[in-house]
Amino acid sequence: MGLKQYQRKRDFKQTPEPRGRLAKGARQRFVVQEHHASSLHFDFRLEMDGVLKSWAVPKGPTLDPREKRLAVMTEDHPVEYLKFEGRIPEGHYGAGEQLIWDTGTYELLKDEDPGSQLKQGKLSFRLNGHKLKGEFNLIEMKGRGEKQWLLMKGNDEFAEPSWKLELILKKGKETGKASGGSGSKPAAKKSRAKAEPQGGVISADNALKAKGLKGNVQVSIGKQVLSLTNLNKVYWPDDGYTKGDLVRYYYDISEYILPHLKDRPLILKRYPNGIDKPSFHQHDVDAPPEFVRTISIEARDGHKVDYILTNNRETLLYVANLGSIECHPWHSRVRNLDRPDWCVFDLDPAKDVSFAAICELALNLKTMLERIGLESFAKTSGSRGMHVYVPFKPAHSSEVVARFAEQIATALSRENPDFATVERSLKKRPLQSIYVDHQQNARGKSVAAAYSVRPRPGATVSAPLEWAEVKRGKITPEDFTIENMLDRIRKKGDLFSPVLAPTQKLPVKA
Repeated sequence: MGLKQYQRKRDFKQTPEPRGRLAKGARQRFVVQEHHASSLHFDFRLEMDGVLKSWAVPKGPTLDPREKRLAVMTEDHPVEYLKFEGRIPEGHYGAGEQLIWDTGTYELLKDEDPGSQLKQGKLSFRLNGHKLKGEFNLIEMKGRGEKQWLLMKGNDEFAEPSWKLELILKKGKETGKASGGSGSKPAAKKSRAKAEPQGGVISADNALKAKGLKGNVQVSIGKQVLSLTNLNKVYWPDDGYTKGDLVRYYYDISEYILPHLKDRPLILKRYPNGIDKPSFHQHDVDAPPEFVRTISIEARDGHKVDYILTNNRETLLYVANLGSIECHPWHSRVRNLDRPDWCVFDLDPAKDVSFAAICELALNLKTMLERIGLESFAKTSGSRGMHVYVPFKPAHSSEVVARFAEQIATALSRENPDFATVERSLKKRPLQSIYVDHQQNARGKSVAAAYSVRPRPGATVSAPLEWAEVKRGKITPEDFTIENMLDRIRKKGDLFSPVLAPTQKLPVKA
C-alpha cells in the first residue's frame, strides 16, 4: 500500500504526526495506540515491508481467547509512528489525543512471508509486549465491503479469561471538557506525563510503601509517570514474593545500584511469569519511554542494537516492570565502549561444593592478584558462586583484558589443581571442582551487577563482601536477600564503591 495514502490525508504543517518514509528492512516491532478521536478506538500496528500495517480496533485488543475483536484495516503508517504520541488538531484526519498503550516486538508463527499471509487473509504471530503477550491471530472476514478482520488471542499460557482493558486516559478527560455543563471551562491539554488513568497517578514513594502491591498503578517520579503492571503476580512461588516486591526492592536500593549501572549498556534477563517459567535475554529495546536513554551499538552481523542505559531511578523501575529480575551491565561505559574498566572472575562451583571452598579459592585468587600489584573485590554471585572483580583504568581493549583474565584463571587452576579448573565442558570437569570462568570478559559479555536480584529461591541478591567475611568462610549466598540487603548497606556502606573509581593499572601491554 505504501505511504501515499497516509501522506495525502494529512497536512504536516498542522499535525504533529511524522511525514515518514519507507524504511529499509524490518525489525518486527509493534505498537498499540489508544486513540481518543471522534470515537475511542485502538490502533494496532505491525512493522513489515518498511511500513506499519495498521488496523483500527474499536474495542481494543484482549487477552481473553473467547473474545473476537473487530479490526478494520487502515492505510499503512510510517515506522516513525511506533513512537508517536500527541494531539492531532481539530479539523484534521484522526483529530484527538493519541497515546502509546503498548509496544514491543512480534514473531511470525509460520515460515511464510508476512505479505503472503496478509494476501491469504490470516496472520498468526506472537507478541512480546509489556501488556500483550503470546499468540494472536488476525483473520480477514471475506465478502465484507471494507477490509474487516478479526483480532483474536490464542489460548496459551498468557491467556486471561475475563481480562479487562484499562485506558491510559479516563473517559471525559480527553475531550477538554468538565462534566458540569455548558459553562465549564476547557481543561488544559493532557500530555502523556500528566495523563490520568483509572485510579489516578500517585507518587512512587506513596505507592511503593504499600505492603500488598496489587494490580496496575500509575506512579510519578519527578516529572515522569510510569505504568507499573501486574504487581501482585507471584515471581517466587515457594517464597510468595511478587513482582511488586521486586519493583519495591529496586526502588529502595536505587541509590546504591544505579552507580554500578550508569552509562553501561544493559542486557535484560526477563522473567515475565516468575522464576519457574521461561525467561529470555533482551539486548535490543524498541520504543522505550522518552526518559529512557539508549545507545545504538553495531552487532557482529551488521545490524544496530539499541541497549538501555539505566541512568536514573525511573529507568530502573521501567526495567523492573518488564520482569527483569537481573541487571547485567557491560564491563565498559559508553565513553569507552571498547575499553572495560574492570575484569571479573566467576567462581562457579559443581553441585556438591561447599561455599567455604569457594571462599578459600577466592582468597587464593586475591593473593595471586596482590603478587602482581592488583587489588580485588568480592561479592556473592547471588546464585551459588562468587564474583571477584579487578578494577582498573580503561586503557586496554576487551581482547587484551580477556587474555589477561584467561592467564590469571589458568594460573589459579594450576596452583589449585585439586578443586579449580578452567575446563568449559561440564562432562570433562573434575568432580566437586570450581570452574574459574574468565569467559565473561569478552566485549558485550556481562555478569549480574552488585545488588542485582537473582532468580533463586529466597530472592537472593548479589552482595558485595568484606574480605574478612570471606576469610571466615561462614557466609552463604542465601544470607543476602531483598529483605535484608538495604539494612546491610546502611550498616557497612557500599563495599563495591572502590570498583567505580579505579586508579590501578593493568600490568599488561596494550
